[in-house]
Amino acid sequence: MSVSDWSARPGEQPPVGIDLGTTYSLIAYLDATGRPTTIPNATGDVLTPSAIFVDEDDVIVGREAVKSAAMAPESYAECFKRDVGSAYFHRQVGRCKVPPEVLSALVLERLKKDAEPRIGPIHRVVITVPAFFDETRRRATQEAGRLAGLEVLDIINEPTAAAVAYGYARGLFDPSRAAASKWRERIMVYDLGGGTFDVTILEIDGTRFRAMATDGDVRLGGKDFDERLVNYVAEQFLAAHGVDPRSDPQDAAQLWVDVQEAKHSLAARSRATVVCFHAGIRMRVEVTRAQFEDMIRDLVERTETTASLTVRQLGLDWSDIGRVLLVGGSTRIPAIGQMLRRLTGKEPDCSQSPDEAVAHGAALYAGMLSARAASGASEDPRRARPACELVNVNSHSLGVVGIHPRTRLKTNTILIPRNTPLPARAVRAFTTARPDQRSVVVPVVEGESERPEDCIALGECVVRDLPSGLPQGTRIEVEYRYAANGRISVSARIPSVRYSEQVEIRRDEARNLDDLETWRARLLGRAGMPSRPAGVPPLPPFQGTDRAAMLKRLDALLMRVGYAAVMLLVPKPLARSRIAALTAAEELVQVQDKLRKAERARHAVGPGVEALRLDAALVQAKAECQQAEVRSQYAHLALGRDCVGAGFLVPGVDREIQEIRQLEARLKS
Repeated sequence: MSVSDWSARPGEQPPVGIDLGTTYSLIAYLDATGRPTTIPNATGDVLTPSAIFVDEDDVIVGREAVKSAAMAPESYAECFKRDVGSAYFHRQVGRCKVPPEVLSALVLERLKKDAEPRIGPIHRVVITVPAFFDETRRRATQEAGRLAGLEVLDIINEPTAAAVAYGYARGLFDPSRAAASKWRERIMVYDLGGGTFDVTILEIDGTRFRAMATDGDVRLGGKDFDERLVNYVAEQFLAAHGVDPRSDPQDAAQLWVDVQEAKHSLAARSRATVVCFHAGIRMRVEVTRAQFEDMIRDLVERTETTASLTVRQLGLDWSDIGRVLLVGGSTRIPAIGQMLRRLTGKEPDCSQSPDEAVAHGAALYAGMLSARAASGASEDPRRARPACELVNVNSHSLGVVGIHPRTRLKTNTILIPRNTPLPARAVRAFTTARPDQRSVVVPVVEGESERPEDCIALGECVVRDLPSGLPQGTRIEVEYRYAANGRISVSARIPSVRYSEQVEIRRDEARNLDDLETWRARLLGRAGMPSRPAGVPPLPPFQGTDRAAMLKRLDALLMRVGYAAVMLLVPKPLARSRIAALTAAEELVQVQDKLRKAERARHAVGPGVEALRLDAALVQAKAECQQAEVRSQYAHLALGRDCVGAGFLVPGVDREIQEIRQLEARLKS
C-alpha cells in the first residue's frame, strides 16, 4: 500500500494534521496523490500566530491580533500553550479570565475555518504535541480540539511527526522503490520551537519508526530568546534615559514585536537595529549577532545538555547517530547549528521545512489512521496493512503513591519507567484492608522522583463497587496502560471472583469549560459573567422587612456583584479592591488544594500514629479553608460595594443591582 492510498475517497474529508504551536500554528492535508500540503490561512500566510486579541466587536486570532497587541496589551494573549493543562490556571484577557484550553480552541477554530473553503468541511484531525508533554497536557489538548468542534482522531508527538515527514521525503512509503524497505537509520530530531524544546532519538527501519528515547523542556523556546533581547534593549534605554520602557504595557508590547523582527534579521545578518520608544523618547539600539549569541548562550547550552544526556542514557555516542534533523523555527538561529556541528561532528539536516514538517507528518499519520480504519471495511488488498508503523515511548514515568514499609513515608512506586516503548502495561496488586471493603483509592502520578510532591499528580485511581462480602486481604489486580499516544487508562480485576471492570481516574483539575460560543460571548462582554463562585446556589426571592435581614440580603447581593466584577477590567479607583479580591480568591484556591491533599493523605493510611498526625493536619487545613473563605467573601463584598458606589456597570448582575438600590432606599426610609 502506498501513500496515495491514504488520501480520501471521493466525498470524504481528506486526512488533516494540525501543528498547534506555542507561537505559530498551521494545518496540512493529503491531496489526491497522498502528498502533504500546507493550507494557507485567509490572509495567504502559511503560519498563523497562536495569538488572541479581544476588541469591542470580535475575538481576533492570528497576525492581526499580534498587530493589535501594542494598542491594548491587556486584551492580548499568546504563549498559552505553555500553560495548557495547568490546574486552576486562567489567563486574564480583556474582560475575563480564560483557561488556556479555550484560547487554544480559538486558534484551532481559526485554522479550521480558514482551511474549509479550500478542502471542504473539516471534522476529524490529528493534532501534534511536544514529546515531553505529560498526560495532563495531552488530555487538555484533546479537550481544546473538542471545544473547537473537532474530532481528534489521535495526537502524535511533534518529533515523530517530523520523522514521518522526513521518511516521506526519502520515499520510504513508495513501494515502487525497493531500496526504501531496506532503509535503516538512527536519527535525532532536535525540535526547538517558539515555546517548547524536544529531543528524540528514533530508529527508522524501512517504514517502521521506533522512538528510543525522548527528553525536553516545555518552557524553553524562541520566546525565551526574545526575552533576553527585550531585556538588553530595555536596559540600554534605561541606562541612557533613566526610564524603563518595560514599565509601560503598550511600549513593552511594541518592544516585543520589534525585537522578534530583529531576531529574525540576525539569523541572516551580522547586526540589526531595534527602535525603542518610551516616555516621548525614541532610541535606536544596535545589536550584533555576537552580542545576541552571548545573551542566549546558557539557553543554547541547556539544549546541548539535554541532547547529550539523551544519547548517553541509551548507551550510545554521537557516532551512533546517523543524522540530526532540525525542526522548529528557532533552529534558524545560527548559534544552534554551530553548537550541533561542534557537539555531533555532523552537518545538521535542514532538508525539511522547520515550520511545516510537523504538520505534514501529522497529515500523513491522519492518512495512515484513515487507511487503517478503511481496511476493516474494505476488501481492497492494497488496504490490507498500514504503510507505516510508529512506536513511541513515554516521556514521563508512571507510578502510584504508597507508604514505604520502612520509613512509613509516602513514596512514588514507578510502574512504567520513562522511555518505555508504547503501548505499555503494568499490573500492581493491592489487598483489601478490611472485610467487605467496597472501594480502593490509589493516587496516580507521573515523574521520576520517589517524592510524590515532586511529581505530576494525575489524580486518584478509584476502584468502586467491589463485590460485597470480600474477606480482608482479598487480592485486587489494578492494570495501568499507557496508550501509544501517551494517554493513560486503568482497569481492575479480582481473580478470586472473576470480577473485572474499567476504573475511573478522579482528577483534581477537572472543570467544565462550557462551549466556545459561551466563552466568546464572555470575552466580548455579551454574556453575564459568573456572579458567584461555583457551587453557590442563586439567591432566593426576598420579601423580609426586618432591618437585620435586609442588611444581610444587601451584603449577599453586593458580594455577587463583586464576584462578577473581579473578572472585568475596572476603572483605576476600583483597581485596589479588585486586586484584593483576586488575591483572596487565589489564596482560597491554594488552601482548598491543601485541604484536598490533606484529605487524600488521611484516606491513604489506616489507624496508627501517622493517622493521628494526619487527622491534626486535616483539622488545621479545614480551619484555614474556612478562614480563607471568609476573607474571600469579604473582599468580594468590598469590591461589589465599591462598584455600586462608583456607578460602575457590571454585566450580568442587573437584577442584583436593581434590588440593591431598592434595599438601600428602604433602609434609608
